[in-house]
Amino acid sequence: MSRISLTPKRAFAVTATLGLLSLFPPLATDMYLAALGDLATSMNATHTAAELSLSIFFLGLCFGQILIGPLTDTYGRKAPLLIGTVLFTSTSIALPLVSDIAVFNALRFIQAIGASAGMVVGRAIVKDLYEGRQAAKVMTILVMLLTIGPIVSPTMGSLLLEALGWRSIFVTMALISFLALILSVVILPETLAAEDRQSRPLHNGLRAAGLLLSQGRFVTMALVSGLIQGGMFAFITGSSGVFQGIFGLSSIGFGIMFAVIATALIIFGRINSVLLNHFSPEKVLTAVLPLFVASTLVLTLVSSSTSLWVFAVPLWISIGFVGLLSANAMAIAMELTEAGAGMGSALLGAIQFAIAFAVSTSVAIGGTATALPMSLGLLIPAVVATALFFAGRRIAQRSNAEV
Repeated sequence: MSRISLTPKRAFAVTATLGLLSLFPPLATDMYLAALGDLATSMNATHTAAELSLSIFFLGLCFGQILIGPLTDTYGRKAPLLIGTVLFTSTSIALPLVSDIAVFNALRFIQAIGASAGMVVGRAIVKDLYEGRQAAKVMTILVMLLTIGPIVSPTMGSLLLEALGWRSIFVTMALISFLALILSVVILPETLAAEDRQSRPLHNGLRAAGLLLSQGRFVTMALVSGLIQGGMFAFITGSSGVFQGIFGLSSIGFGIMFAVIATALIIFGRINSVLLNHFSPEKVLTAVLPLFVASTLVLTLVSSSTSLWVFAVPLWISIGFVGLLSANAMAIAMELTEAGAGMGSALLGAIQFAIAFAVSTSVAIGGTATALPMSLGLLIPAVVATALFFAGRRIAQRSNAEV
């Protein structure tokens, strides 16, 4: 497939628009974290039921990407993206109008399907336009732009909560997604040529999924990517209970602390960009994954500490490693998708958010009596991801040697 040539200015605008679209999931999760208690009270529900709206959103992201992926390989990248963005906008308008937690959680599932479009299409467009280290660099930029959500949205949500109540948070989501919809129409090109599109989306989608899932290397890297990201979702799910419940921070204080931790994603993302000037994504993963395990182990060991900063420092480092490692793992996985970039992106995302659902639910069920559930939510995925990566690397090297 021939790649579209973009001017530097157009390439920047495309990347920025994709970055804004990728903000939908963090906006829809991080922005209302401080409001979980108020939301539960207003709907006469438990805090656990409110926290489950996070897990249900992750499940919706998993389902949505499997649904949208084949459509992007059949109807192009842009049409499914615009439909998904409209769906996210409309459900964001509907959510503050309901007063029952069951209806709220059902709408959150639908909202997640809309949010998944930007994620699937974003990765597919990067695959259409770039390859190798350049693809990893652009993926890193998207991850860095993605961090604007975790940095800004908790504080923004806290301010909106204090001034206008929790419903204003979802109205703000709708306004942001409407802006993204306009920019998508105006700026994003269609990167999948008509001759490269597939017919019969369900049949060919299932066929492409079967081929990808039969590739051990793709499955390994998708699992590694998902497990690395799982640490971030453990932090998102448990942070409100830990920082507000255990360390006693106010809603504003929680928003600031969340933003401080999330800045690690930008700093480590920048470090990754520098490393990619000299090393391949695989070499970066080889060197840094053991450090990720070490930082999450330290975090788990200090999870019973009563000192905020003793706990926050290893958490900051661990979240930074998530930002550094995830872009490289995603770039390697997407490089293995060949022509079916839409289905490959969907499978990658579905695996990531299936793991996110499991991790998030486990952290929520673990409760907020201590920070241990959240800490284990980072440590266990880090250990499994590292073991899988090195086992898969050893198998690949052995296969190459035999050839």
